[in-house]
Amino acid sequence: MRKDLTDAVIIDLEFRLETSYNPYGHFVNFRFIDVVPNKTKLLRMIYDIQKNPEVDLIDYNYTETPITSKTSLKYFEITRH
Repeated sequence: MRKDLTDAVIIDLEFRLETSYNPYGHFVNFRFIDVVPNKTKLLRMIYDIQKNPEVDLIDYNYTETPITSKTSLKYFEITRH
């Protein structure tokens, strides 16, 4: 089995954020399709949050769900090329 293969997964991501406008924090959730092992969308989202000076990224958690033939993609917007 080749280990250099990429595969699509569903990422469930939760950010815990704080701003000067609301010191009690915010929880923001995202669900999207990304590719492993690189996880480019996930890493880009984390980077974009961290570079914003008005937002403090306190914590984040994510889970990966493999996409199989039984996985429902009903609520995802997919563009086929």
